[in-house]
Amino acid sequence: MRLSFTLFLAAGVLAALPSVAQRRPSGYHTPERLHNPDQHAYRRPPMRVTFGVNFATYNGDITGRLSDNSLRPGFGLGLVRPMSPHVSLVAELSYNKLKAVDQRPDRGFSFQGTNGVLTVLGRYNFLSDESMNFGPSYRKANFQPFAQAGAGLLLFDPVAYQTVAGVRTRLDPERRNSDYSYPHLGGVLPVGGGVTVRTSPYFAVTLEGLYYFTSTDLLDDVSARANPDKLDKFITAGLKVEVGLKLSQKKPLVR
Repeated sequence: MRLSFTLFLAAGVLAALPSVAQRRPSGYHTPERLHNPDQHAYRRPPMRVTFGVNFATYNGDITGRLSDNSLRPGFGLGLVRPMSPHVSLVAELSYNKLKAVDQRPDRGFSFQGTNGVLTVLGRYNFLSDESMNFGPSYRKANFQPFAQAGAGLLLFDPVAYQTVAGVRTRLDPERRNSDYSYPHLGGVLPVGGGVTVRTSPYFAVTLEGLYYFTSTDLLDDVSARANPDKLDKFITAGLKVEVGLKLSQKKPLVR
């Protein structure tokens, strides 16, 4: 008797499945729901694309003063992947320019260089992004300050000069007699922060600053000529436009 009843019940469930599937839109998938420590359900929004401009200043053997740097614009292209209301992953490919003169006129050094930087960062939002939440806990998140840190690769190509008695001379690369040549690859550890102002779910503007610790003392092509025991560093300030990729129409957004 129990076996017959079980088979009858199973047959009824299987018969009902096609009718349930027919009532769902084609391509329907149940929205993924995650939960934060407060047990609020949230979803990960689409990936965001960023475009921006930046200005870079240098801190190394030649100078550590902002007044000795000439600011020239660079640019960047990146991706932001929100993982939770507080955490996002950021990947960016950027290009920046450095130009500085010696803070010690008696040495007369100067340089200019270009850097290509590929970085991956973890970003922490100080305010929970409640626009990711479902249901009553949903709130617009128009203002989001954050801190971030990560690692990356640096392709740098400097040219150094020296001015003596008013005559400016281009210097030979400092390591011209070895296998070391420019452009050269190094490592970076960027740390910094910023703020994002969101005007809609798919558009935002981000202002950020990053301090880059590097693995090289030749960002300026000046090392043994000055202080070979000190690694070079640089700072960038950038303004980015952030565009969110729209959700697929086959996966309806549910709050």
